[in-house]
Amino acid sequence: MPPIIKCLVYLVLLMLIFVMPAFAQDGTEVELHLSRDFGYSSGTGKIQGTFSMSASGPAEVTKVVFYIDNQPIGEDNEPPFRIQFNTDSYPLGPHTLKAVGVTVDGQEIPSNEIRNEFVSAEEGWQAGMKLALPLLGVVLLVALVSILGPALFLRGKKSYLPPGTTRTYGISGGTICPKCNRPFSIHFFGFNMIVGKLDRCPYCGKWSLVKRYSQAELRAAEEAELEFMKNEISLPEETEEDKLRK
Repeated sequence: MPPIIKCLVYLVLLMLIFVMPAFAQDGTEVELHLSRDFGYSSGTGKIQGTFSMSASGPAEVTKVVFYIDNQPIGEDNEPPFRIQFNTDSYPLGPHTLKAVGVTVDGQEIPSNEIRNEFVSAEEGWQAGMKLALPLLGVVLLVALVSILGPALFLRGKKSYLPPGTTRTYGISGGTICPKCNRPFSIHFFGFNMIVGKLDRCPYCGKWSLVKRYSQAELRAAEEAELEFMKNEISLPEETEEDKLRK
C-alpha cells in the first residue's frame, strides 16, 4: 500500500476515534417527558398546577438532574427518573424544561428541551371552565333526552307477557319492578343515578329507581309472579245443578 494511502487511512481512523465520542456526547440520548398530575394543560403549551418531569436513557445513566430555565430543581438517583414540581412556585411566563443524565464514569448526556408557558391559577380555571361547560351541557342534554324521550314516546304503552315466562335480559341485565314485582330487562335509556337506575317498567308503565339483580333472583321472580297469578284466579262458584249432581 502506498505511503500516501496509509496516511489517509490513519487520518480517517483518528478522526473517527475523536469525533464519534463528541457526537455521542452532544447527541440527545436522554428523553424528557412532561406529564400532568393535577392542574390545567391547554395542549398548546400553557400549563398550571402540579406536573412531573420524567427521563429515560441508556443503562449507563445512574443519575438525572432536572432543570427549569437552566436552574436545577432536583435530581433522581434511581430509575425511573422522575421529579414533581408546581408551576405556582415559578414566575408566570415561558419556561424551558430539560434534564441531564450522568453516567457511571461521570459523562453528562443532555436531554431534549420542553418549552411551556406557566399561567395563573385563575387563567387555568377559566380555560378549564370553557372546556367543561360545553361537555356538561352535552351530558345534561343526553340525560334529559334519555328520560323525557321514553316518557313521551312510551307514554301509556305497556307490554304484555304471560306470567312465569322465561326472559332473556340482555347485556344490561335485569331488574324487578318495585311497583308490580315483575322482572324486566334494564333499558339503555334509563338514567344512571348514584344508588340505582331510573327506569320504566314495560308492564305497569311506571318509573322507579331500580338495581340490577342476579339471574337466580330474576328466575325466582318469574316463578313468584306465576304463583301470584294462580292464587288470584278464583274457582267458579258451584251452581245448583252441580250441587244436585254431587
